[in-house]
Amino acid sequence: MSNHILVTLTLAILITSIFTVELRNLRTTVYFYWLHSALLLSIITAYATVMHNPTLYIWSVSVLVTKVIIIPTLMLTFLRRVPAYEFRPVIGFGASLVIIVSIEIVFYKLFHAYAYLLAPTAQAQQEPTRSLLAGAFTVFLLGIYALLTRRDALKTVVGLALMENGVHLVLLALASQLPETTMIGILTDVVVVVGLLLYISTQVYEIFGVTDTARLSELRH
Repeated sequence: MSNHILVTLTLAILITSIFTVELRNLRTTVYFYWLHSALLLSIITAYATVMHNPTLYIWSVSVLVTKVIIIPTLMLTFLRRVPAYEFRPVIGFGASLVIIVSIEIVFYKLFHAYAYLLAPTAQAQQEPTRSLLAGAFTVFLLGIYALLTRRDALKTVVGLALMENGVHLVLLALASQLPETTMIGILTDVVVVVGLLLYISTQVYEIFGVTDTARLSELRH
């Protein structure tokens, strides 16, 4: 039963990733990122119980503070000063939705089928680790997709945050039984980077009147 719950949580975090990237209303985007982070928190906490690694609870507390509370709060604060809707992306909504759903389905199945190439260990071939590993790499790819196709400052931050969450899920899948995993997870948190990016993006909006990250290079002039 615990394995079934963990696989379900992995699939849920994949679904929230789609909404986080594709929704044009930025406030709703933040709420889905919050849900995405809450699912990450649930997965880490569940693994702490299943793998009998109490140090993962410390990581859970860190995720709660940084990803569930601080980062969404920073995003919502940023949205008080900028437009509520995403600056036009590189790819239109319909085409982008088809692409991102295709990426999620195809790559999740590929990563799941060839998990032994990603991590040639006995644990990685078993559930729930196999599904978590496939989901982790898929979330990472979705973050890259967001960075490549979104020009809005907040969506760029979301893409970075998804990539980081994907890395954390990989770390959890491969080393959930090691006490060092918690320290690595906490040290690789990007909350400071997110804060700096949002601050710089606020300056861009005040100068140029848009949240287009393509204008960042113009700040040098």
